[in-house]
Amino acid sequence: MTSLSYLSLSQNKFVNSELPKWLSNATTIETLYMVYSNIQGPISNVEWGKLCNLQKQNKLNGDISRVVEGLSNCSNPTIEVLSLGENVLTGELPNSLGHLKNLRILSISFNMISQLSRLEILYLGENQLKGALPESIFNFSELTELRLTTNALEGNLSQNHFGRLHQLKVLSLSCGRSFSVNLSNEWVHPFRLYAIELRSCSLGPKLPTWLKIQKQLQWVILTNGSISEPMPPWLWMMCSQFHLLDLSDNQIGGSLPRIVNFPSTYQIWTVGFYFSYYYGVVVDLSSNHFHGSLPLWPTVTHLNLANNWFSGYIPLNIGHVMTKLQVLDLSGNTFIGTIPYSITRVKQLLRLDLSDNHLSGKIPDWWYDLQQLQVIDLSGNNLSGTIPPSVCSPLSLFWLRLCRNNLSGGLPKSLRNCNSLLALDIGENKITGTIPEWFGESLLSLQKLRMTGNMIHGRIPPQLCQLSNLQILHLSHNNLTGRIPEDIGSMQQLETLDLSSNHLSGPIPLSMASIISLSYLNLSHNNLHGPIPSTNQFGTFTDPSCFEGNPELCGKPLTTNCSLPRKREIEEDDEARLCFFVSAGVGFIAMFLATFISLTIKKSWGYCCFHFMEEVGERIIRCCMGFMNRILSITRN
Repeated sequence: MTSLSYLSLSQNKFVNSELPKWLSNATTIETLYMVYSNIQGPISNVEWGKLCNLQKQNKLNGDISRVVEGLSNCSNPTIEVLSLGENVLTGELPNSLGHLKNLRILSISFNMISQLSRLEILYLGENQLKGALPESIFNFSELTELRLTTNALEGNLSQNHFGRLHQLKVLSLSCGRSFSVNLSNEWVHPFRLYAIELRSCSLGPKLPTWLKIQKQLQWVILTNGSISEPMPPWLWMMCSQFHLLDLSDNQIGGSLPRIVNFPSTYQIWTVGFYFSYYYGVVVDLSSNHFHGSLPLWPTVTHLNLANNWFSGYIPLNIGHVMTKLQVLDLSGNTFIGTIPYSITRVKQLLRLDLSDNHLSGKIPDWWYDLQQLQVIDLSGNNLSGTIPPSVCSPLSLFWLRLCRNNLSGGLPKSLRNCNSLLALDIGENKITGTIPEWFGESLLSLQKLRMTGNMIHGRIPPQLCQLSNLQILHLSHNNLTGRIPEDIGSMQQLETLDLSSNHLSGPIPLSMASIISLSYLNLSHNNLHGPIPSTNQFGTFTDPSCFEGNPELCGKPLTTNCSLPRKREIEEDDEARLCFFVSAGVGFIAMFLATFISLTIKKSWGYCCFHFMEEVGERIIRCCMGFMNRILSITRN
């Protein structure tokens, strides 16, 4: 039996048969079938730790932990399928089940395992589960939480599946191409939910009216549900009981009320940020088609109205009314006007996102008052003027995004105070000046630096290569002159490098080929010359557009062959020849005059000078002959 890999004893009528002990010696066995064979155990007859490739067992009795713990002791467990269903196994599933790293399918249905007989919480979300849900899941009458989001499930769930789940409090599902949930609008369900999360499930076009009877409901997440009706009044009436409302990625219309009163004290868990907050509420109505004026919730800690149709001015008193705000996200709307000064009253503000609106005026210089800020995103507006000196005064700031505005002037020296900054994006503005050398000395935490589409000139400072954590570097469409720093290879974390549309010259540094993490490179439209490196990551850059616009670059992926003499090399040889002949001519004239004068004044000087000139002349002739032979050799090649 030591070479056995497959054994099937299924569909036999063994009488009073126990699991044979010799199975412990079948260490190479991969598949063991004993379905409907009347073999009944006991399970302790076999040393399961030796059967590391076992995949299937049936009609066994005993403690299931003996099987699982035995198999988990394998040094390199390869078990992918373990089917122990339709047995009479007892006990509880041990923690060692997690040691079976390759396990894809576990079937333990129709046993006597105590953990499932009173199962209350089943959380299988955020996995890669495939196939249909077992019908037995909906027989767990004590189930209070069912979470199955973000998988690759198949099949169709109807309201009949939930008929036995009388104790259900939390229902969390996400649909897909092969998995759907069909719930009628007038569905009368047997449970009272605390939270419901249905993502990408076709609930529309109307909001499900069965939500009305859910008097204990506090979390409502119905994203991407094909809902297109206006916001119904009954839902606004229910808002006073909600902790979280997320109706993003629908086509809901209508306007929001001016003031909504919420309870002021309870714990909040927001899906968008995964934090817990007290003494406030979360309002997340992002990615809809709401329109109208901006409402104010005095007790709100998180206000997310991103990607809607709100317009008009941001209320000037927003900071006076919403003093408990920690996150203010009004991005992706059509707000106009300036940034309200009252925001300085929101001392606990962590994130301010006003991007992609139509705000104008200057960026205010009152950031000293917001010391808790971590994120500032004002991109995609019509803001003008210079970057204010106080913008880096919040010591915890790690994200600063000011791109796609009309900002001008140079970079303020106060930026060196952004020691915690991970991302700096000032692209698509009218920023002038040079790249400061202190970037590489003060902003050592930077992971993303984007300055594309400005009017920055001068050289790329070598100190920039000290940013060892940098992953994205965009300096394209500026007026940079000089060479790419030779030490750029020290930026080993770099994944994206765009230096296109500048006036950079010289060869591509060989050290750049050592950046093995580099996946995107654009050096086009510069004045670079010489061969393109071909080792390491450069072998993956097969698109010629990465290097086009550099007439004197050669090698793959360009069609120009590096073996032919380059125009620049010929010009350099011509310059060398001209320099040599000019030097030789000047030297000859100088020596002739010296000889003539010395012979005229004193004959002894003349003899010494003539002897010296004779030796020097012989050396010059030898050097000239060697130099000319080298030039002729280069020209022939």
